[in-house]
Amino acid sequence: MIRKIIWLTYSLLVAYSLSSCTGSNPATPQPLPTFVAPGIKDNPLLEEDGNSTSQVTSQLGAIVNYNFDVSLDYAGHRAEVTQYVEVVNPGPDVWNELVFYLPPGLQTDRFVLSTVEMRDGVESSAMQMQVTSDGFLNFQLPKFINPNESRMITIKYGLEATQVDLASLSPVGDIGYSEDVLQFVNWYPRLVPYRAGIGWIRWPDIGAYWPIVTEVSDYRLTISVADGIVVASGGPVERRENDWIFQMQNARSIAFSASPNYELKTKTEAGVTVYLFHLSEDSYAGDAVLNAAARSLVLFNDRYGHYPYRSLVVAQNHYRSSIASGGLLLHSGQGFDNYSGQPDSLLMVLVPLTISELWWGQLVGYDAIIEPWIGAAFAMYSEYMYLEEYYPDMKEWFWTDRIDYWQPDGVLNRTVYDMNTRQEMLRNTYRIGAKFLHELRTEMGDKKFRSFTRELFRQGVFRVMDGTAFFKILRSHTTEYPEEIISRYFDENIKMPDILPALTPAYNLAKPPTATPVQRFHEVQTGDTLISISIQYEVPMQMIIDRNRILDPASIQIGSKLVIPYP
Repeated sequence: MIRKIIWLTYSLLVAYSLSSCTGSNPATPQPLPTFVAPGIKDNPLLEEDGNSTSQVTSQLGAIVNYNFDVSLDYAGHRAEVTQYVEVVNPGPDVWNELVFYLPPGLQTDRFVLSTVEMRDGVESSAMQMQVTSDGFLNFQLPKFINPNESRMITIKYGLEATQVDLASLSPVGDIGYSEDVLQFVNWYPRLVPYRAGIGWIRWPDIGAYWPIVTEVSDYRLTISVADGIVVASGGPVERRENDWIFQMQNARSIAFSASPNYELKTKTEAGVTVYLFHLSEDSYAGDAVLNAAARSLVLFNDRYGHYPYRSLVVAQNHYRSSIASGGLLLHSGQGFDNYSGQPDSLLMVLVPLTISELWWGQLVGYDAIIEPWIGAAFAMYSEYMYLEEYYPDMKEWFWTDRIDYWQPDGVLNRTVYDMNTRQEMLRNTYRIGAKFLHELRTEMGDKKFRSFTRELFRQGVFRVMDGTAFFKILRSHTTEYPEEIISRYFDENIKMPDILPALTPAYNLAKPPTATPVQRFHEVQTGDTLISISIQYEVPMQMIIDRNRILDPASIQIGSKLVIPYP
């Protein structure tokens, strides 16, 4: 009876998004919302602080949306999944294959792939596939995907979670269970990015990180589970009997956790409801986490930019790490267990650090393999800004115990392939990154630094940020470019490892960027298409789409003027 009350309370508290519909899932997937190119949807966030031209990389060449039907066997720690992937080729290349990345938890015998099918309108075709030794799933297409064409890919598979303990940091534990919690993170095959003229991006797998840039997509997740099991995920929730249905737009990933022992607390700040799911024995720690999450939301709204969703969900997990996904923070079970009641406990320091990753990683994307410093620097420094704002007496403790104790050294512009261990990654990238941002802030002053970080967020939200954009935006917010600071944290002589394709252009950190040529325009004539215009000006079609924020690449108006960017 108590468990029924728990999930009923959850349903009532999220009434803003609930439906009165009942009944089981239909056999066919629910239609996905009408979608446009991720990253260029009309969104007031993009115009919040002005109309400056974006310097941030946008789409890498594929539009993809995900729809999952999950039958979850909580007691058996497994799931049967039907994954629908709708893919659009925005051009200009013709695709003869699709490449999906398999996270570490799917590179084991606990992942059992059954069938793969491609649907072209009403016609379905089986697909030839190859699972590679380096963690990729390659599909050879029976029909090529031409520019502006779409396909629906259906992938059916089974997943078995592995048992983990509270001290675990293993990525295999992302799909794992403990006595009280079943967790699915990095649990589905995801399409890797595509770059026009280059192809699908297959970063070599290192087993501990997500080795790709993740573009924003729309997600629909339906989980069927036995009565009494509470499910937590990002986004609004709808209940239909034993089905939990979540939807997220413009998200980079989706994850969930489930437990019969979850209790729910809520708090609303700035129009956003923070939902906290904690185990019943951890109510005291749960109160602290809920308050810290709400405080982090208020602070990061001010320092970075407004969180665009109506809900932020925090759920207690089953091991040491905390992980951010679309609209969801799965928070350290070890931290809950060992909570001391003090702000320097593991539970508390990880709240602002990981919630900041919803801003820097989920909302603003970056390449966590090639340029991990972007997200890592903001994550660690966000923890400092949280302590500075709410516990100012702990500022010295942060620099002594959280930074200097670990003896960070080296430069920031290294890939994860340059680091031998996870601890080296945490010690150097995160902690050196915090020192770098703090020195920038000291040099610029609080007002200019805040303006800088908000502009980074404004230009990067729903897009992909890279180092080049970071330094261009920094230059525009400084009277004197801080060359001396930058030279101590970045080495321009570092080259990309030989194992990587030559995808990331070198950028000069100190010298001014090359002046942008005068804009040119094209007036759309009868018979023009984006492909023909792209060929005429020798500019990738995606650049034209991004520059003009074209919502429907297949339909452009005769007489309209398009800005033609220079390559």
